[in-house]
Amino acid sequence: MTVVERNLTQEEVDALPFELNLSDGHAFRPWTPAESEMLSGSARFFTESDRRGGQRAEAEYIRRYLALGAQSYLPGHFTGLMSYSASMAVEMVANLLRMRNLSAALIEPCFDNIADILKRHDVPLQPFPETAFTDGPAALERLLGTLTADVIFLVSPNNPTGTVVGEEAFNRVVEYCRTNGKLLVLDGCFRIYLSDDEVYDHYGILAASGIDCVVIEDTGKVWPAAELKAPFLSVSPNLVGAVSAMHSDFLLHLSPFTVRLITEFVNLAEADNGRYLRELVLKNRELFEKTVPTSFLSTDDTRKLGLAWLKVERDDLDGEDVRKLLAERGVQVLSGERFYWASPHLGRQHLRMALLRDPDVVVRAGQVIAGLAEELGDGRSRR
Repeated sequence: MTVVERNLTQEEVDALPFELNLSDGHAFRPWTPAESEMLSGSARFFTESDRRGGQRAEAEYIRRYLALGAQSYLPGHFTGLMSYSASMAVEMVANLLRMRNLSAALIEPCFDNIADILKRHDVPLQPFPETAFTDGPAALERLLGTLTADVIFLVSPNNPTGTVVGEEAFNRVVEYCRTNGKLLVLDGCFRIYLSDDEVYDHYGILAASGIDCVVIEDTGKVWPAAELKAPFLSVSPNLVGAVSAMHSDFLLHLSPFTVRLITEFVNLAEADNGRYLRELVLKNRELFEKTVPTSFLSTDDTRKLGLAWLKVERDDLDGEDVRKLLAERGVQVLSGERFYWASPHLGRQHLRMALLRDPDVVVRAGQVIAGLAEELGDGRSRR
């Protein structure tokens, strides 16, 4: 009998019926009063939606969304192509790489479906360890000196650790791509959670360099819109023909209602420059840490995502052990091995927990974790 290995998304699907579900990184937080008011009148968006004006609405949405993330809107350089999901955007990128017989250096760790999609298209992969961005400029230079891949595929801030490719490092990667004729793919789906002093203009840098590139954006990790979302790809000039042809095989156009609804969420977030989104995540982090102060779980991330990357500080349990114990008690999280697509052992002692939830859910899940720690007793790692 063949045993099919389960991926992280399958685990997230199984967790959907559970109240204390902290597995997927999608937005399931309370609506603000302004969002509730907007949603109560959203029926008019449906009746007013007209696909004849869809392209103008999509362009305006992309402009507003990029502005919220302090990114340049450059329709003369980048072509924006709407998508149903960020994963569908990755699928189009993978198709492009396969057709052009290109290999990729993919950041590690990352969410497993990126590597899985690329592998399914027989794209040769080389690890791009995120430590190249955390260990200083010399580490990045050493890594760039060893790369043989045709494409660099980065996620910043990275899921699950929150590691950010800083401006200096990003400029260096872009220059490397320019001088060596490499294609750059950037997943910026979690950019909205960065503070103002950490944000810089990816689009401006990329356009000025002239390199071939694709940037993937998403809203599903930001707004609780019942899984209605408006992801898109921003594609540089030399790639537009090939990617647009593929895009037309997947999608005629995104629902004008969805585009209008998400645009309204963006408009409301503009009022406080996205501060509410970041403050809710910070509040939930603090609530969790107060609830489990003596737990065997320690935070092992940058605190810059709507997610927490937790390390299991025990000699007798790994992340998958703890995931199963929590699932038995009604709390759903993800274990860390599959985020390390090339070296799974590096994630063995980790868990990922979503924070973009109702604060009460985070507290109650924390209480379950604290109770488990008390049951297990003192077995924290002495290493």
